[in-house]
Amino acid sequence: MPRAQQTDPTRGKPLTLAALRELSALDDIAPPTGDFDPNGPWKHTYQIWLVGRKASGFLRLERTPAPDGKSATLNVEMSVAQMARTALQTNAQLDCAADPLASPRSWKIESVLLDAEGRPIELSRVNESATVKNGTIEVKAGDKTLTRTVPSPFTTNWSLFDAVQRLSGKDAKPLEFALLEDLDLVKENQRLSYWQDAQIELGGKTIALHGYQQIGAGILPYQYWVDDQHRLLFAISGVRAYILDPKAPERMGQNPKAPAKAGKGKKKKKK
Repeated sequence: MPRAQQTDPTRGKPLTLAALRELSALDDIAPPTGDFDPNGPWKHTYQIWLVGRKASGFLRLERTPAPDGKSATLNVEMSVAQMARTALQTNAQLDCAADPLASPRSWKIESVLLDAEGRPIELSRVNESATVKNGTIEVKAGDKTLTRTVPSPFTTNWSLFDAVQRLSGKDAKPLEFALLEDLDLVKENQRLSYWQDAQIELGGKTIALHGYQQIGAGILPYQYWVDDQHRLLFAISGVRAYILDPKAPERMGQNPKAPAKAGKGKKKKKK
């Protein structure tokens, strides 16, 4: 008789807070400690989970406000495991207004594939810079310049990680905007609004959560969960989840689908 196949009860299911619990994604996550000011400087690191692939990468965001408080720099570092033990590494720096959407005013972005040993594949490297001017975006890549229009107001998926932390809970007015996903794809008619409250257990403690939901053209609904101090703990879209976890880069290195770190591979024994 053929051997009975084991089935994963969460396989194919959308990622939710409950699904992440079933997948044991939250078992080693400790609740954050210390004070948090969403309008000040902060650094957050997230695990990235993809449906059907579990832990697949990390995202690190660092916000540095300008001295006058009218803008902030948002540094982005992201690494996501790809096929054949490669990883896509992205680094970006955004100059954002300190408005409700953390609207980007200019940015630089670089992406490159890393091989199984963590070395850059130079032919895959892409560098771009952009400036927002009067409802258009001027993009420079190498010696080429492209001007594209974008609806106003607009923001980026990374900027929203900043923006949701500065919303006021149940009293927050819905925000309507266009989304420039990964600083590339325009997705119009987005709406971000308060959704609901919830509770979750992390590290043996019950944490109160306050949820916001983003809906719009070309995306699956996104839920953003912040704690009582407005710190963003989870962002979940159904096929992708971000989990606040300072140890996320190290966990990616433990993932068999992620590329091995350079110099960390096992040496073959001489016969």
